[in-house]
Amino acid sequence: MRSLRLSQLLVILVGCAPFAAVACSDDPTNPNTTTSSSSASGSGGGGGVGGDGGMGGVGGGSSSTGTPGVACADALLPLQNPRAHTLGETFYLPRFLTDPGCPAELAWQVVAAPPDSKNAVYNTGAPEPRFTPDVPGNYTFRLNDPAQTELTLRAVARTPEARFRNHHLTPLHGAAAVDGELWTTNGASYTVTRLVPENGQWKKAGEITVGAWPAAIAHHPGDKKVYIAQRGGDTVGILDRDRNVLEDALWVGDEPSGLAIAPDGATLYVSLATMRKVAVVDLAKREVKATIDVGFDPRALALSADGKRLFVASYRSGNKIKDTRGTYGPGDDEDIWIVDTETQKVSLPISGVAADLRSIALSEDGAELYVASTDGDPEPSQSAPGAEPFSHEVVVLGADPAKPDYGTVLRRADLTRQSGSGGAVVNPSGVLGVGDTIWVASESSDVVVALDRATLAEKGRTAVGPGARALVKIGNDVAIHCYQSFEASFLDATGTVVQTVSLAEDPRPADIALGERVFTRPGGGFASNHACSSCHVETQNDGMVWRFGPQIWHNVRPLQLLDATTPLEWGAYVSNTDNFGYQGPSSIVGRPATPEEALGMQAFLSSLLGAPRETGHTRVDGSFTQAALRGKDLFEGKAACYGCHAPPLYTSREYIPVGKSGEPADIPSLLGVYRHGVYFVKGQARDLEAALDVAIQYVGADLTTDEKADLLQFLRELTPKGAHPLGIWPDIDSDDAVYPNIRPRIAFTDPIDDSQPGKTAADLAAEYVTLETEAGEKVAGSVVVTGGVVEFVPAAPLTAGAKYRFRALAGLPFLSGGALWGERSTEFVVANPAIGTWPKTMKMTVTVPGPGGSMTPLDYVLEASDTPRPGGMTLIVKPQLFGNQQRQEVWARLDGDKLYMQPIALPINPSGVADAAMILGTVKTVNQADQSISLVEGTLRLGGPGINIPGVKFVLVPN
Repeated sequence: MRSLRLSQLLVILVGCAPFAAVACSDDPTNPNTTTSSSSASGSGGGGGVGGDGGMGGVGGGSSSTGTPGVACADALLPLQNPRAHTLGETFYLPRFLTDPGCPAELAWQVVAAPPDSKNAVYNTGAPEPRFTPDVPGNYTFRLNDPAQTELTLRAVARTPEARFRNHHLTPLHGAAAVDGELWTTNGASYTVTRLVPENGQWKKAGEITVGAWPAAIAHHPGDKKVYIAQRGGDTVGILDRDRNVLEDALWVGDEPSGLAIAPDGATLYVSLATMRKVAVVDLAKREVKATIDVGFDPRALALSADGKRLFVASYRSGNKIKDTRGTYGPGDDEDIWIVDTETQKVSLPISGVAADLRSIALSEDGAELYVASTDGDPEPSQSAPGAEPFSHEVVVLGADPAKPDYGTVLRRADLTRQSGSGGAVVNPSGVLGVGDTIWVASESSDVVVALDRATLAEKGRTAVGPGARALVKIGNDVAIHCYQSFEASFLDATGTVVQTVSLAEDPRPADIALGERVFTRPGGGFASNHACSSCHVETQNDGMVWRFGPQIWHNVRPLQLLDATTPLEWGAYVSNTDNFGYQGPSSIVGRPATPEEALGMQAFLSSLLGAPRETGHTRVDGSFTQAALRGKDLFEGKAACYGCHAPPLYTSREYIPVGKSGEPADIPSLLGVYRHGVYFVKGQARDLEAALDVAIQYVGADLTTDEKADLLQFLRELTPKGAHPLGIWPDIDSDDAVYPNIRPRIAFTDPIDDSQPGKTAADLAAEYVTLETEAGEKVAGSVVVTGGVVEFVPAAPLTAGAKYRFRALAGLPFLSGGALWGERSTEFVVANPAIGTWPKTMKMTVTVPGPGGSMTPLDYVLEASDTPRPGGMTLIVKPQLFGNQQRQEVWARLDGDKLYMQPIALPINPSGVADAAMILGTVKTVNQADQSISLVEGTLRLGGPGINIPGVKFVLVPN
């Protein structure tokens, strides 16, 4: 038998730089189809070991026809690691070739598997044949071509904690009734939970491992399958109820977020959040049979009882009426689309509902559509008396096409401000109509509110767990899915909680979980009616252009890869996530953070990754198509984008005086730019095509129509192709005067590959991570790898006054598959011996400028830590002002008589925390008796929204 092994598959390539193992699509309009692929008709499931492989498979080459010895498999997709594939994820097998000598009908088959495995290969319905392992172990697949091509897959079971990556693709519609049971998608846990009734109580009956970020769940009564929207993998997972296992996952398009099943159970509708489409899935054939064009950011779905009308809601359309900055075009701000399912076209678009529509539901009689939403007025200052920047509402629309009020707003209620309200209801995220009651869940305020259907008057409210979203009528109860606490609560008809059941263990590190709660909870004072997440919807933007200062109107900037791309915000006034842990809660939502909360906020913000590497335009593993690679060449050449948006971060991290909005701007990263939907400082582009037009005009590039199409395709596919980049250290705010014992490091989200035979992760990393002198000579030392963190340990102390370059080279491989796609590096200078020693504590007095030229001295305490990080001193800042309990660790260095300190968060009034950067001082006095430093004088820069005050003086003396 001539067997094409994995190593050979990786060599049969088309030669598409920059990745060594990339097979390219020939059709830029459909990147998941190649001219060489076969339909493999008649070969549904692949006949797995002990499995129920659909229509059966052709195995072992016994019925093959064709030229003897010819291999008919394309190259293995390059961003997968078959040596260590994670259980719960779907593996894509090489697609079929139609070369001469290949049979007309081809199918992959499982020929060896662990004893308990029953899953099968599915050869049709998606761009590549696919297999979803059901148990850990080794699997062997064989193609029925004349070469009897084989490859082997090793599936590895990993804990939810090990799998968690904070793309923050939260479960929007994560609960459903399944023939009397309640099933939930557990979001960050990458699992699904079954709850069953037993003796009048609900009991957890099982937890099923699924793909990344399960977000929605759907089931047709009596069906043996349950369907899961897996946002992190662009698939709909198919769960087998008899075996309680994920048996298959069908690629449908980018970020499937909402699901609705037709009344006959034959068709599944899937909202594709970033693609402005709804996929139509034939469940029997397991294939996408059509897509329906809707509009910006479709997520929530509701289907009429007869299946003829599909209601689709935009999650963050903004508000055209209340925005006067001229950012909306004629077709913008559509909120709801009513789709005729027979014609598969929008029959009625509806505008003017709200800015952010998080959930929709039809009344039991189908006459009304209920919307849980947030509207906003971005024009007045958020802190102005009487301003109503956020209105958290339930809106009721006519849903019966036979009535004249069809598609119009019938009534609405501001849940916080209406008469009889029990208080703020921030970010309503779930809605359900039962009889004469409308139930509304608030993800931020941790309440469920009961409203009178006719009047929308509040009848009562009930406290529930954090992150309350999906509401489900089940039996006589209403179930609430609380995604942040991984709980389901059950309310009786009076609104009383009768039971709360734990769904899964929280996989997030404790500080990230705390930070997410700080991010989503309501603020204080003027901000008691909104949270950080009210503007940064799912940590992106909300479609609005907000007033951030007296003359500042800005698009909300998406939050992603923050530690790798400092400084932060359009105005670059936030130095790092450490500072923002204090600045954001205090200055933006008026609720100063405790030290624990600030550290949590920092951890949460630092963990935000943005887009997974797959999009609706890449190949299914996230690798570039041929059109995108042509666009990449244009991006780095003729289109002149490379200077500002340099890889691998796709930002130069510079602050330019005149950006594309005509005002200063910090250059953002373009990784995952396709997701944002609203672009530039002033939000003047509301889709990627329009944004590209602005950019081309800005740089003056002369592109043909085809070149522009390729460049657009590249931007649609621009995601990290290995692990997402985190911080590098030292960095631009810490690269002066490091100490000779420095141990530079770089971090990524995924571990370095340790699955290659004969090589540890450290062995591999040592081939790609180096420390060099200014002359380019390599420094002797070793590499230490801890997961995705690589640290270089010099063999001897570095030379004082010398410059070094720390480099992580392109090609550094990751366990999840793929490699670093471009070099990341940093330069730093080693300090000279200090003129004196640092006292245990010092008092820092900063003279802060005030109104009318006034100057206010404010005191802070700096305390040296006993365990400084290598290469400098760790100082703990303790402001002790205005009751502030801030304790922030910062890195400081002494270079002769010079002091360098990383930026700090500086409280300057009871509700304001500024960013103090460029902290530079000179030692003026040294105590001759013990050589301790007794006086330092220097300056710093204060930054905030619309604030940039350089040259602010400070003094340090022993405390």
